[in-house]
Amino acid sequence: MSNFTYNKQEAQRRLEALPSRGRIAFGLSCCERMLSNYVAFKREVKWGDEKPLRSALEELWKHLDGQAMNELMAKRLIANCEKVAPDADDFVSVLVGPAQEACFSICCILDYVQQGNPERIAQASAFAIDTLDGYVQELLDGFSTAARGVPYTSEREERIRLHPLMQRELARQDADLKMLVSNPDLNSLKSLWRAPSKSNIDL
Repeated sequence: MSNFTYNKQEAQRRLEALPSRGRIAFGLSCCERMLSNYVAFKREVKWGDEKPLRSALEELWKHLDGQAMNELMAKRLIANCEKVAPDADDFVSVLVGPAQEACFSICCILDYVQQGNPERIAQASAFAIDTLDGYVQELLDGFSTAARGVPYTSEREERIRLHPLMQRELARQDADLKMLVSNPDLNSLKSLWRAPSKSNIDL
């Protein structure tokens, strides 16, 4: 049985050992799995627009292939992603968090392109884990609004960590990082990670 645990600092340490293109590829892999969550949110609440998110990802894939991305373009793409990020106070959907995190994770990769700070890629991976954390809690509670606010005990935390969806995401991130170390030829890996990619919460 899988028994993975997430630690953002450890993820950042592993990312620091990769070349810049490898870091970006890992971040994009996380983002591709999260974009479907935004699309599902939009379908449910009839609000939102995934096109700016898809456009930003396409520009980042092009950048990975060697196309320059200047600061002005990166800032414009970030602004477009932030514009379509939902406000959690405006929606009762359990998908509002995953939709937000899809937007913010893409912004993290764009931040990295400007700053070169591996912490931004690690934050994108953390957003993917946050998505699972919140969604698995909803699964455990049967999506009941009455159950929200249940104390986050160590026992509950462990149940979330060991849930098959969480373990799958943790295993995927671990596998991606290992592949980037053992196979630095990104051309052979991109087909595994580019859209369409299965949602990390099975949507």
